[in-house]
Amino acid sequence: MNILICTPNNLNVPCAALNRLGELRKALHQFDCKVYLSGAGSTSKRYKIVDNNVICNMPIRRKFLPPALKVNANSALFYKQNIKDIINDLEIDIVIIYSMFSTFIEPIALACKQLKISCVTDGGERYSITLRNLLNGVNYMQFRAIFYSLKLVDGLIVCSPRWQKYATSIQKPSVLFPSIVPSGLKAKSGAIKAKKKNSFRVVFIGALTYREMPEKLVTAFQIARKRGLEIELVIIGRQSNYFVDKLSFGKLFKIISREENITLTGFIDIEEKEAWLRSADCFVLMRPPCKETYHLFPTRLPEYFTLDKPVILTNTEPFNLFYSHKKEVFFIPESNNSKDLAEAFIYLASNPEVATYIGMCGKEYANKNYSHQYLGNLISHFLKKIKNA
Repeated sequence: MNILICTPNNLNVPCAALNRLGELRKALHQFDCKVYLSGAGSTSKRYKIVDNNVICNMPIRRKFLPPALKVNANSALFYKQNIKDIINDLEIDIVIIYSMFSTFIEPIALACKQLKISCVTDGGERYSITLRNLLNGVNYMQFRAIFYSLKLVDGLIVCSPRWQKYATSIQKPSVLFPSIVPSGLKAKSGAIKAKKKNSFRVVFIGALTYREMPEKLVTAFQIARKRGLEIELVIIGRQSNYFVDKLSFGKLFKIISREENITLTGFIDIEEKEAWLRSADCFVLMRPPCKETYHLFPTRLPEYFTLDKPVILTNTEPFNLFYSHKKEVFFIPESNNSKDLAEAFIYLASNPEVATYIGMCGKEYANKNYSHQYLGNLISHFLKKIKNA
């Protein structure tokens, strides 16, 4: 079965979305599926095929539009003009549209209908209504997709039970694909700062944005240290590019920069990131209880699980629909209070047998539910069923 995954992404710029799709391609390959990934890139032709990637010469127009709307509109224009040729050239059997935005979904879905080719969507973001999202056109594109565009496709690959409920409500088949264990990761020896003796190292991946709540993480670190815990905090990430976030977290960034036991790595390569992850005693992932959280599944979570270390997680949906406290994860209340997080650090550092048990259970869960074998089989069967319907 030949599959085309259409994205608005630049294939030369690493991101979580392309990581997810790259791992999905590897998983489907095990089940007789040839997967082509299309996105923006550098070429003088309309498009070219390189190593099963479709490098697209995306137009640069509509400069007056907000950034998110402009990217989706320009990508949609390319696919509207070229998708039929790509499908015919590659003898595509089914198309996966990687987007939850109407502007991108509609031209591809309509072209597939004209060619009598099945198509499904893959995605998970459910954006909150904010001034930034309103001005960027994000809220418009998503609401139009929910009320109209997603009804044009033949099925949905979803990352949370909330999206599964939505698919049922519009009478579309769906398959749950929260995330996938990354493959072939290697750690770069000698690339990171050695952990201090008897120190408890907490590792966090993410940018300094409101959703990640870095100020609560740093406060929890300070509380735990004042209570006598020898603790280190490693933040694998960078400052947000948004002006409001930079302004809001400017003071926090100064604290991080001055604090000897906090390391902010900035952008690092995959091998160095893997080395930091393997040095951890625990991981932290906090989320506010809101629609955005309920609909989205963090791609980094299975990567944490595979490392046999406990993950401290907010006790909110979708996580509490999958995991149990002190089994696969260590939950803190959905208030995300810094004191509760500090207590979690102290508890896990003081109870290494519990930390080991949580790490072991998390890894077992990931190997069973997020493996290439399991998800490749599940999603390939779903796609074949859609194709043959």
